Amino acid sequence: MMVKHSVEQKRVPNEIKTTDAEVLNHLPNLPELKDDWSDERKFAVIEEIYKELSDPKHSVSVAMSKMQEIEEVKIIKGRA
Repeated sequence: MMVKHSVEQKRVPNEIKTTDAEVLNHLPNLPELKDDWSDERKFAVIEEIYKELSDPKHSVSVAMSKMQEIEEVKIIKGRA
């Protein structure tokens, strides 16, 4: 889902900026997954990040919700 929002942010940047729906601006501190980590550790880190970003009060979730209300995004998704 984050990839879709990132693509939409690149397609209609002005509309997203004016509605304060820029998702990428809220992701500066994502941890790096190290190659030498076990798959279990990688999964645990990904799950923790997912839970944090999925919180409706988190700035990423708020921005993603705002993005869904932009008319151009609705058109791209076939919802307009």
